[in-house]
Amino acid sequence: MQNKTYSPKEIAAFRGLLQLAAGGRHFSNIKVQDIATAAGIGKGTLYEYFSSKEDILSCTMLYTLQQFADWIEQQMTREQSVYDMLDSLLDALEQEIFLPVSALPMFGSFLSHEQQVELGMRNREKAQETFERLHEYERQIFARGRQNGEIDPSLSDCFCEYTILSAFGGFASQFGKKAGCCSDNPSNVCKNMVRQLIFRALCP
Repeated sequence: MQNKTYSPKEIAAFRGLLQLAAGGRHFSNIKVQDIATAAGIGKGTLYEYFSSKEDILSCTMLYTLQQFADWIEQQMTREQSVYDMLDSLLDALEQEIFLPVSALPMFGSFLSHEQQVELGMRNREKAQETFERLHEYERQIFARGRQNGEIDPSLSDCFCEYTILSAFGGFASQFGKKAGCCSDNPSNVCKNMVRQLIFRALCP
């Protein structure tokens, strides 16, 4: 699938919205002007690219998803173990390569059910293509893990996916409140915990 090419101003809008969300702003309290200010561009310019605030969020979600898929594709060209790839992903989340970890609630709990349904109707085809691309990478990664003896062959892809997503959800939650980790390097503590949880659940 060929990703859409985004203009610098569109990307600035995405980053501006993520910056606001990372600061704890509820989506319903964010105005288009707020996004424009955070992006460093005019409100009128935003409307040259987007029809509404919801359109900006929908495109931001798609852009982030595509960036993640591109990153996974690059990682798969390297002959690394499943757990090395997991470590790389944790590092990427910590370094906020895709998006600020503290902005994650905007993609779920910050939205009402009606907003989620409406957003689901936008960019549906491109989002579905990207999800299918990610699922194919996922299948290849799990197959590699079983072949290398890193994943129990009796475990289904669905179980492996659920285990990893649950562990990463916990990482995002703990990383967002580092003070709760009793260590000089709380992110390393959180990452080690995630790795151990996944290893214990998936290894033969």
